[in-house]
Formats: sequence, C-alpha cells, structure tokens
Amino acid sequence: MTYFENAAIDEAVSSGSDMPASYSKRIGAAVVDILIVVLAWIPAIIFGVIGFVDGGIEIDLVEKSTGANLSDELEAEIFWEVARGSWTVAVILGLVALIWSIWYFGYRQGKTGLTPGKRVAGTKLINIETGTPPGGAKGLGRSIVPSVLGSFSSGLYQLLDYLWPLWDDKNQRITDKMFSTQVVLNQNSKGAQGVSSESGVTDRNDSLSGFDQGPSGADPIFS
Repeated sequence: MTYFENAAIDEAVSSGSDMPASYSKRIGAAVVDILIVVLAWIPAIIFGVIGFVDGGIEIDLVEKSTGANLSDELEAEIFWEVARGSWTVAVILGLVALIWSIWYFGYRQGKTGLTPGKRVAGTKLINIETGTPPGGAKGLGRSIVPSVLGSFSSGLYQLLDYLWPLWDDKNQRITDKMFSTQVVLNQNSKGAQGVSSESGVTDRNDSLSGFDQGPSGADPIFS
C-alpha cells in the first residue's frame, strides 16, 4: 500500500467517515457479480441452443428424406415448428433471470448495501449523506439508469460511467453522483479489516472504535 493510500485511510479515520473503496476492489466485486448473472442466464441459453440445433437437424432430416432442396419459407416453417417449444422455455427463463438480476443487484443491493461481489471484496454501497444503505428505490435506479442511458449512447455512457472512479476524488461513478451513493470499505468485513491492518489502523483500536464499527444497524444477510 502506498503512502497516499495510507494517508487517505488516516484522513478517513480521523474524520470518522467511510473510506471509499479502491478501484481494484470495485472491479473484483463486479467480476464476481457478473459471473453470478451469467450463471443465472445459463438455463435460458441452453434451451435457446437446443432449439437452434433441433431446428437445424430437422431441416436436414426432411431434405434427406424427400431428396429435394427446401425453399427458405418452408425451412423457416419447419425450423420454427421444432424450435418453438425450446425457445418459449428459453424466453421464460430469460425473463426470470432478468427480473431476478434487477431485483437482486438493484433493489436488494439498495436495501442491504451488499452484493455477493461486495461481500467478497469487503465493500458496501451507502447513501453518501447518511452512511447507510441507500434504499431499494435508489438501488433499483442505480441499476437500471446506466443500461437505459447506455442504450441511447451506444454504450458510451456505461464506458465513461465505469471508468469515472479512476479520477474521481470520491471514487464515485457518474451514476453514483446521480443517486448520492458511494461504494466504501465495509468495516465489518475481513477484507476491510485487512486494509486497516496494513495501514496501522488496528494499532489504534481504543481511540478509533467508532470508525471500526461503521454505521449502526444489523449486518445484512446477503451480499
């Protein structure tokens, strides 16, 4: 850890405020969360692939059995007839995965301040004004707004949004500024305690016990 990182920790400790999470921790948390989202979409992807493969196989079987080349319209009709069942299941599973992802990483993150990735990285999401989880509505908005704005800017907003903490003095994304949120170290997690140990904060437990405890309230079950 560099001198400047130590100085940032000491400043946060002396002021009693939450310390912004480093960019590397945020990236690590995002990777874990993305992997979970991908796993949630796998069943839908599998059924989509099954429908595609079954449709292609059926077209080949019909062509071999009839000995004639099928027209594009007939191929499409045969393909859809075979793939329809699997693709219907894929769409349903995809909608379930989408709704679950928005709820889990949007609304519930807003309520608890945590995601699986944030638990692993030792970080949490807070309302920068209160130091507590921002709430379900803000969490939901923080999750949806980047995708909406990204769709209107060909992904440019999302790219800029995710890179913004690299030069922002509070390590906030643009979306964080919109919703007055911030990702900070979770003082109750092992990851955050490790950072404190490296900086020498643990040697001052008596005078800084309030900082070590973090915001009041029960520790959420999930991240």
